[in-house]
Amino acid sequence: MTTPAASGVLYATVADLRNVLSGTDSGTGTAAALTDEQLTLALYAGSNRVSVYAGNTYDSSTPEAVPPAILHDLALDLAAFWADKTYLKHKAVDPKSPIYIAYLNATAILNDVRDGKILLDPVPAPGIGSETGVIINRVPPVFTGRDSNTRLDPVTGTLEADSPFWTPGTGGLVDSGGPVYQG
Repeated sequence: MTTPAASGVLYATVADLRNVLSGTDSGTGTAAALTDEQLTLALYAGSNRVSVYAGNTYDSSTPEAVPPAILHDLALDLAAFWADKTYLKHKAVDPKSPIYIAYLNATAILNDVRDGKILLDPVPAPGIGSETGVIINRVPPVFTGRDSNTRLDPVTGTLEADSPFWTPGTGGLVDSGGPVYQG
């Protein structure tokens, strides 16, 4: 029998997958009895899907490419399903199977990752972390600084507090050009 070649980054090991599949017994009667090659294919199936949903391949080539710990768990949940599918030889999957439930939970998490609802790299508490935000606070073009007591600093491009054009001393409507006394 020829095993198809797979490629990609593995987020877990065959030993991890075999351990997950063994449960509390020695693995007899479970997908843990599959060959290393079959379990490797299941790991590639799980890991490649994780990479697709995450939109990245985490290969540890740079500090930014170190896989978040959750990828290990997600890849194992998906790989366990694919290994179990191979072990069952296309028999129906029991919807109450813990492997199938873990698969559904993993795909739900990955859907939320893809949709931007969940971050793969949460920030360690209590510090400020790797996820930064950008605040865009633009004044709509229908308004000017004359409408909002602000003006745009041409050097920095930021809004600064300003006086309305009708305020004395600003060159506006009531400015007589002389000193303004407030008493």
